[in-house]
Amino acid sequence: MKKVFFAFTSILMGAGLFAQSLTGYEIMKKADEIPEPVTASSTATLTIHSKKGSDRKREVIMKSKDYGDVKKEVIVFVTPKDVSGTGYLMFEYEEDANGNKKDSDNWLYMPAMKKTRRIASSGSESDGSFMGTDFTYRDMGERSLNDYEYNLLGEESVEGTECYKVECIAKDKSEKDPRYISYIAKSDFILRKCELFDRQNQLHRLLTCTDFTTIKGFTTAQRMKMENVQSGTWSLFETSNIVYDGGDIDDSMLTVAALEKGRIR
Repeated sequence: MKKVFFAFTSILMGAGLFAQSLTGYEIMKKADEIPEPVTASSTATLTIHSKKGSDRKREVIMKSKDYGDVKKEVIVFVTPKDVSGTGYLMFEYEEDANGNKKDSDNWLYMPAMKKTRRIASSGSESDGSFMGTDFTYRDMGERSLNDYEYNLLGEESVEGTECYKVECIAKDKSEKDPRYISYIAKSDFILRKCELFDRQNQLHRLLTCTDFTTIKGFTTAQRMKMENVQSGTWSLFETSNIVYDGGDIDDSMLTVAALEKGRIR
């Protein structure tokens, strides 16, 4: 599954691809290989809905740059004041010719503690809540195709879009949600919905991607909502001010030092 990092930057380009008699793996591989922009920047409003029915709003900025062998991405919280300056930096590495992938490097900076902490890309820490949302740290990164087994369950319409329904089963059974079902549009191989199941094989979370727009040929979901169907909570990213390949992003901005000095704006 392409990362949630946004539109958030789950940034996928509709390439007008069509296929017949594809396997589950082939469908997910096509989705994974859709081109992405070299640079991307955007802002987003994050709404966190509690089980008591109250909402908290967060404003964030996001930047990313693809260097070929590594993609660097950063998320920085701007408001409210109690989380302003909090940032998350990710280095996602490309798979080699054999499909092997180096673990990502991830850092979380908390200005209140004036401290940067490394976040493991696998294990229990990666399954923890990202900044109090229903997204996990694992959702922020890309999932390697080789880490899962795939079954094509059939086809189903999602909000009027015909989709392949692909079951993805983690080889590592210790994952918090070791099985998920991806709904991949037949027309462009872009993710429309994802159902994530817990270790008891009960539906745990539901991701929906809506409000698609196309910018410079890249089709992007502007709304990404993750619902915890067991707790009744949900988190919604609404992305705006999206700029693709619109000028170089300074390499120095995508560093731990930039996070700690509050330079990312």
